[in-house]
Amino acid sequence: MDFLKFIQKELMHYHRKAIVPLSKTRVKPFDVETMLEEVTRARKTEVKKFHGPDSLLYSAIYPIVFTMKVFGLSPYDFIGDQLTPSNCCLLFTFAFMAIYCHIIYTVYLRFVSLHRNKAILTVVETTKILMVLQVSVNYLVAMYDLVLTIFTRKAFSRIWNAQQDFDERLSQLGYPRKEVNTKIAMWIFLISQIIVWTAVNQTGMYAFDETWLFNTSYMCLYVGTAASVYKFFGMVSFLGQRFHQLNKIAKENLPPRVGYRSSKISRKTIQELYTDLILLSEALGSLYSWSLLFWLGNLSVHTISNLYFIIDWIILTWSNTSWLLIFNMWCWLVGFIMQLLALHIACDYTTTEANFMPVILIEWDARIVRRFPHDASV
Repeated sequence: MDFLKFIQKELMHYHRKAIVPLSKTRVKPFDVETMLEEVTRARKTEVKKFHGPDSLLYSAIYPIVFTMKVFGLSPYDFIGDQLTPSNCCLLFTFAFMAIYCHIIYTVYLRFVSLHRNKAILTVVETTKILMVLQVSVNYLVAMYDLVLTIFTRKAFSRIWNAQQDFDERLSQLGYPRKEVNTKIAMWIFLISQIIVWTAVNQTGMYAFDETWLFNTSYMCLYVGTAASVYKFFGMVSFLGQRFHQLNKIAKENLPPRVGYRSSKISRKTIQELYTDLILLSEALGSLYSWSLLFWLGNLSVHTISNLYFIIDWIILTWSNTSWLLIFNMWCWLVGFIMQLLALHIACDYTTTEANFMPVILIEWDARIVRRFPHDASV
């Protein structure tokens, strides 16, 4: 009791805050200018990360990275802010190697041992041989991609980390990257791929009278090779974006033809950044040189074969042609052409942007020579 009295006596020394009844409306004063200042200050003090899993680029493409991990093509993880090889994610790579071997065994049994009352695709031997050849080539390419992924994990991690360093250096120079367009393009690409491969799956089931499980497992080989193609397409496109940004920065800092204006970034700094990107491009090119050759060969074989099937069925069996079968072949053809276009566009875009920088540097030197024609140090 004495302790309670002591507590009450002590609490009497503290002023009680007036509590507003819940029935009364409490209005907080709102100042537009103060709020705008707070928002502007928050944006300026916001730290943009260019390293680690929370970086702008990685956050923008995470759904695709997750898909690559499932297919065993991304056995990497972050330790701190650096991308490093991951033994845990490598289990997906070995699992898909086993899955591909099982799929190709099942497909061989399907085409070689299975007897049907009605011939497949209305053509007996030629079609069977061509389709087995297609699947075999695609299987070898898919296995090569997984094996290459295992042995080049460290090299790929170095390329990614160097790209992160490049983005951070640009940010320190006052030119931070914004990956909003990358995120929009990623979702458009992901949705388009889902539509294409869903169309291939559904039309193939009804056209060939196959179960969903067999058709999906057969298609899994092709989705895996497409994922490896688009992984390369993404990395090359990222380099092209950085070449484009560096070209834009260089043009903004060109010495004026008339008058005087100090450049925010020197020619030497731009040349050093350009050299870093060139080294990254060479490292990526050496990593995927053979893969690029195999992809082009595989996609060319499938594209030509599909066109042969479509033209042959339309011309020779016009009256008995299954249009659902034709539509299925067209869906496959769209998937292959999209991959070929992706390889062409990425490589052409990046090489064009990389080759444009020497033109800018020559113009830079020419403007300095015109302004200081008698300066021997220029």
